[in-house]
Amino acid sequence: MATKADRYEGIDGLKAYAIIGIALMHVLANGEYRMGGFVFERLIPSFTNLVFLFMMVSGFGMCCGYYQKFKDQKISVVDFYKKRYNKIWPYFALLCVLDFVMSPSKSALYEVFANLTLCQGLLPNMNISVIGVSWTLAVIFVFYLLFPFFCFLLESKKRAWLAFICAVIYNFVCSTYFFDESHIADRVAVNFSARTNILYCAIYFIAGGLIFLYRKELAEFASKHKVIAGAILLIAAVAYFALGGNTLTMLFFCVAALVYTLGCTTGGGGTGQSSCQVPRRYQLRDLLVPHGNLSCA
Repeated sequence: MATKADRYEGIDGLKAYAIIGIALMHVLANGEYRMGGFVFERLIPSFTNLVFLFMMVSGFGMCCGYYQKFKDQKISVVDFYKKRYNKIWPYFALLCVLDFVMSPSKSALYEVFANLTLCQGLLPNMNISVIGVSWTLAVIFVFYLLFPFFCFLLESKKRAWLAFICAVIYNFVCSTYFFDESHIADRVAVNFSARTNILYCAIYFIAGGLIFLYRKELAEFASKHKVIAGAILLIAAVAYFALGGNTLTMLFFCVAALVYTLGCTTGGGGTGQSSCQVPRRYQLRDLLVPHGNLSCA
């Protein structure tokens, strides 16, 4: 059984900060606040992109929980999907039903059906208003559906880097071709449609998988050189605002944040036994942002 030192405790804190940031962004976006300055005009609105940090943590966390089990054939596909549905569906279904009861309509009924399957992320241009903020969950669940294939891509570091390069290209062509103005008139709709697509977001999941493959080296480096790791994180944050919130700057920030967090883990993280199982009390903290077990060898 994994010991406490095997668990990347700091990632729970990283997720908490991201949740707070996203909540602040939604409060500001939905309220009528007439406040200016850097904090209210740029900083808090930028927290919307922290959803990509969740995706990277999902890629890393799911590998911690299931990558070796799939390789060793210690878990069946049936058990894996049952756990994903059982963990997410009950509470999410309740939210969808409450939303429909409050605003019933024919279109809402269609959207509730799509939500209840948890396959709405497979829609080519998902634009669901029933629990609309759950688009992130929809994308992450598609990642869950593809996770056995994801493990195949990470079977070797060479293949993982090739998959990452393909994901970079897909992110670019989604932004410049498949979801550009010639296909969708509204620029805001373009940005939203792209980010709700699994191929656009794949770069973050695969980056999380790559960090998993190099977790011991990265955790050791960040643990021994915390000042350097912290400086890199600070540079990444400055670059995000100085150069704009594009994929490259956001990817740089997410990688820097996750690696720095690994270095802050007690004992450097990722050392010890090979078991990836964790006590149930840790799994309960994930709720609707389930990223797998964060305990690894």
